[in-house]
Amino acid sequence: MIKLKKSCPFSFILVSLVLCMSMMTVTVAGAVSNGTAYPVESNNIQGWPAGPEVACETAVLMEAGNGNILYSKGGNELRYPASITKIMTALLAIENLQLDTQVTFSENSVASEQVAGSSTLHMQVGEVITVEDCLYGLIIQSANEIAIQLAEQVSGTEAAFAELMNQRALEIGCKNTHFVNASGLPDENHYTTAYDMALICREALKNQTFRTVIQTENYVIPPTNITAGARELHTHHPLLASESAEHYEGCLGGKSGSTEAAGKTLVTAAERNGVTLIAVVMKGADMGPNCQDTTNLLNYGFDKFKKTDLNKGFVYIPSNVKLEQLQYEESVQQDGSILQKYSYSGQPVGSAVKQEEIPQEESKKKTSEEKEAAGTKNADTQQQEKSKGDQSYSFMDALLILLAVLIAVLVILIILLVKKDRRKNKKRKKKR
Repeated sequence: MIKLKKSCPFSFILVSLVLCMSMMTVTVAGAVSNGTAYPVESNNIQGWPAGPEVACETAVLMEAGNGNILYSKGGNELRYPASITKIMTALLAIENLQLDTQVTFSENSVASEQVAGSSTLHMQVGEVITVEDCLYGLIIQSANEIAIQLAEQVSGTEAAFAELMNQRALEIGCKNTHFVNASGLPDENHYTTAYDMALICREALKNQTFRTVIQTENYVIPPTNITAGARELHTHHPLLASESAEHYEGCLGGKSGSTEAAGKTLVTAAERNGVTLIAVVMKGADMGPNCQDTTNLLNYGFDKFKKTDLNKGFVYIPSNVKLEQLQYEESVQQDGSILQKYSYSGQPVGSAVKQEEIPQEESKKKTSEEKEAAGTKNADTQQQEKSKGDQSYSFMDALLILLAVLIAVLVILIILLVKKDRRKNKKRKKKR
């Protein structure tokens, strides 16, 4: 039992804070590992297609375009992510580093190899590869030393990088996520949810470099300043690997994870007919069942729903639902446009920009006015042309009159000169 002097209120406060933090840690750890069997919440939506049963403890299926949830089983329940953490690590590395930047491995990052069961590329202290090579080693090989080294490259320390991870998670919309490392190595304060991981993956998919990396089955890291041979990598994602029995048509890739505390975790993105779906399964007993759960979720999303394009947007709705059955709310955007957010039985299904429709009578009136305006314009044009013609004629008449006057004056002058000359001749004859 802790004894405190009455004269030490600061000590009392300090110990109280420590106790509170300890209680919070216990609460989080308990929530993450409580093994509760959760129902499929999305099955409670009236008129919603019944979702498949999955073996994993928690799962989410998200339509990536609008970020709407099609399926949820314990989607907001805390679970350990293991190596699917590296989706966030990759995203931040891409956002903060140039692909051709040279990365030199430190003692701290290489030490992660010593963790039992750690995924690794056996990088050595002082070894140099590019950021691009690191990204492929991170996603394809799930190398923990690369995760730590990228964290140090971005933020100086892994702890500082974890703060950046949490900040970015909040920006994305994650409400139940807390990272303490870049790799996903076990830590009771390192947790997330299936829904939050879907949000993180959705954000990452907006980046073309990330898409390219996760879709790559095979990659070769060339020889380095220390390692003479090339490192040949092959994807660990069963649904992406073309030779795998679990291969899924349209799979864009993703990330797998595994620790004793986390069980098997798997994030998968797939695309068909212009629709991208994200499936997240957490705390599975084995990767085989996780792959089957993921396949069932993706098939459910592609088979039971349809996409309908609208003005500057779309909805993704159950196949038997018509547009007129949807509800929507309107909100004015910064540019003055009106955004319509659609839902079905209270479940968001998409959005679009409202198109202003002109009533039929008003449309007829507008057409009539346009015709009148066109007629007036033509009449005005004809009048202008006539006026111009009249002006042109008036000007020519004036010129002709002026010319006639000049000719008349010239004739008169000539006549006067002739008469004057005749008079001179008569005077000369008389003098003779």
